[in-house]
Amino acid sequence: MFKAKIKMEVLREAVEVISTLVSEAKLSVSKDGIEVKAVDPSHVAMLVMKLKSSVFEEFTGEPTEIGVDVEKIKEVLRLSKPGDVLDLQYDGGKNRLVISVGKVTRHMAVVDPAGITDPKIPNVSPPGAVTVTMEELRQGIRGSESISDHVTLILEPSGFTMHSEGETDRVDLHLTKESLPKLEVKEAVRSMYPLDFFSSMVKSITSSEEATLHIGNEYPLKIEFALAQGRGEGRFLLAPRVEED
Repeated sequence: MFKAKIKMEVLREAVEVISTLVSEAKLSVSKDGIEVKAVDPSHVAMLVMKLKSSVFEEFTGEPTEIGVDVEKIKEVLRLSKPGDVLDLQYDGGKNRLVISVGKVTRHMAVVDPAGITDPKIPNVSPPGAVTVTMEELRQGIRGSESISDHVTLILEPSGFTMHSEGETDRVDLHLTKESLPKLEVKEAVRSMYPLDFFSSMVKSITSSEEATLHIGNEYPLKIEFALAQGRGEGRFLLAPRVEED
């Protein structure tokens, strides 16, 4: 059984994060909340997202897996307005997810969860970590998008740099140690990442004012962020692009 009520803003945020990587997702429901694990089709990026039961206005969950079409949920969200509370119910007998908003109720067929990739999330522990505001990350991304299709993240004891370089131009976002909420690194580390993935991940994080980036030399990037005013959490992993000599 799964029944829940959730604010439109919270559900929209979670759906935006998921849709960054996949069009179908497996919701792992328990009495404590919902967990989603996803990997993009090219296996370049992964997501782990957890929504505690306290995220919801009401929540009743027993262990079950529900496969959902993310675009269908977006269609229901388009019918809602700020402040609306959506009612979600899973009818296992009819294999339907029922979502109500206002006077509109949609009965949608679910996706067979067995057909959705259930990725094994690696235990990634890069040696450096930095907490950066979302505003600064988005500014750096906007500066990079017209320059290159990749971005290099550099972490040093003195600060953090986001670097992009094209054939003629380059852009650098540099933040000093003193301006950063958190900086943990013993020696300089750097990795290059595909900008389209990095940009989509950062732009999907809408309610948190900051994110923590874990960086190593040619190491997967780990982005940790909060959801729903800290009652949920998310973690993106992004494979590095190996720099050519």
